[in-house]
Amino acid sequence: MAFNLFNRSKKEPKPPKKAVEAVETAAVEAASLTAPAPSGTVLKRYFVSEKSTRGFEVNQYTFEVDKRATKTEIRDAVERGYKVDVIAVNTVRLPAKKITLGRFAGTKGGIKKAIVTLKAGQSIAQAQP
Repeated sequence: MAFNLFNRSKKEPKPPKKAVEAVETAAVEAASLTAPAPSGTVLKRYFVSEKSTRGFEVNQYTFEVDKRATKTEIRDAVERGYKVDVIAVNTVRLPAKKITLGRFAGTKGGIKKAIVTLKAGQSIAQAQP
């Protein structure tokens, strides 16, 4: 055999499982103590439409969020990210849409919207157009 591709004579020793788990849990604990989880993991972007801009008058802001995010996660992300008080969070799941480009057909993935109502007198300046 000219090429010895399958020779595994040099094996690296594996660290014990308990040591690996201890290092991983210590790293996770240290990360959670030093900085809060970034809000970008839950909130994706502002969702701007005619209907969402009408919501600014009644202190409602619309965000596109992660499909797996819960209402409490969305509330925490908005409160941490923008330093505001959230009164209510309503969510809407929009279905996937079929798209065609020439002879190729596919789907455009659905999204999840969150309509966040803030306390009176507070606003998010970045979300307004």
